[in-house]
Amino acid sequence: MEFNNREIATLVWSGILIAALFFNAPVRSAFRAMLRAMAHRAILMIFAAATIYVAACVAFLSWWGIWTSDNLKSTVAWSLAFVPATLFNVNRIDDDRTYFGRTIRSTLDLTGLLVFIGGLQSFSLPVELAIVPIMTFLALVHHVSERDAAHAPTARCLGTFLLIVGLVVLGYSIYATVIEWPKFDVRQNVSELLVPILLSLLFLPFLYGVSVLIVYDRNFANISFALRDKGLARFARQRAFFAFRGDLDLLKRWRHIIVQRRPTDRLGVVQAIAQARREQERAVRRPYVDPADGWSPYEAMEFLASEGFALPAYLWYFDRYRASAVHKFGDAPLANHATYYVEGDEARATLLTLDLWMWGAENKESDEQRLAELIALLMHRAVGPEAVAAFRGALDEKENGVSLEWNGYIFRIESDEPGPSGQFSVSFTIAHPAEPGLASADETLQD
Repeated sequence: MEFNNREIATLVWSGILIAALFFNAPVRSAFRAMLRAMAHRAILMIFAAATIYVAACVAFLSWWGIWTSDNLKSTVAWSLAFVPATLFNVNRIDDDRTYFGRTIRSTLDLTGLLVFIGGLQSFSLPVELAIVPIMTFLALVHHVSERDAAHAPTARCLGTFLLIVGLVVLGYSIYATVIEWPKFDVRQNVSELLVPILLSLLFLPFLYGVSVLIVYDRNFANISFALRDKGLARFARQRAFFAFRGDLDLLKRWRHIIVQRRPTDRLGVVQAIAQARREQERAVRRPYVDPADGWSPYEAMEFLASEGFALPAYLWYFDRYRASAVHKFGDAPLANHATYYVEGDEARATLLTLDLWMWGAENKESDEQRLAELIALLMHRAVGPEAVAAFRGALDEKENGVSLEWNGYIFRIESDEPGPSGQFSVSFTIAHPAEPGLASADETLQD
């Protein structure tokens, strides 16, 4: 297992950095805390299982003649880089439907090939010892500057410089490889390229299995809290595992029903499974809803999708079905934000709500204008352009909150009094004629 000058320089600087950090008392304390956290039984079991799985993958590649002892260095490097990074992010896989696709693309993309070619040859050790820390520092600065629009010129300048350096390293590596071609072991170097790629692809099924177990564990914890009868909770977990298996969306839908309805017997648990299947089937099929009866919940959830409101599942909440999504009007922690609600019964939506929460006077005018645009767009898509004109006329007549009945629909907008720091909220609703318990159309709202 030989190391080239770049790898030696990287190890030297890594050792210096680690030694310097450990002279710092807070770093040592944080490291000890991290080790204590990682010593949790569940984490140790996952990493032990990952180690066994990677060993099995290596044995499989060795059996096929792809992996040899000469690949030990790249295998160890891959294990220390890829495995922990993916395992520590495994709990996010369920929320990111693009995770595996992105991972496969990044594993097979051209960048990895260019990095590999650039690493075939290295400069002298003194040169590498000088280059490694400088380029690492510049790459970190470039990464940070990319995240702030104010530093865009710096990011562009550093990006251009790093590209030029990368092309120089790539060109040198190709030139040196061509010059030393008689000594170049093609099979070994191709194997060094393929082994990390194959190990990454083979590791993805293990990641998926771990993510499934984590989702089950998280949802079963909620079930145990909702069903205080331990025997009933155990029955619910068993039925769920055999009913849903790898269908995590159905599992989460069923868990939501259990938490909301809290059945007291086995029949209630079985009925919740049937309800979850029915809801999922309806969400996939998206049955037609007569406009006289309401909106299709799934179409209503998409009325503002183009404006950044990505609504999750349409689920039962205590008294009715509901879906909601929050959209911030900026990147600041306390940026003003709007929330879009779709409410109704299992088959149809009959109430749409758009709320704006203002934290203060900053960006007040622009965000109120944005809310007005969203209200007009929602009315246009939910009812029609004529409704927009009618409601705008009613708003022009009154300064305070207003309610308007138009062709059976009720449009209502109201706001509350500003708080001590200037925060207030504005709420706009569209009630379909089929909405139960509609208020009187003649009611006038106050601020």
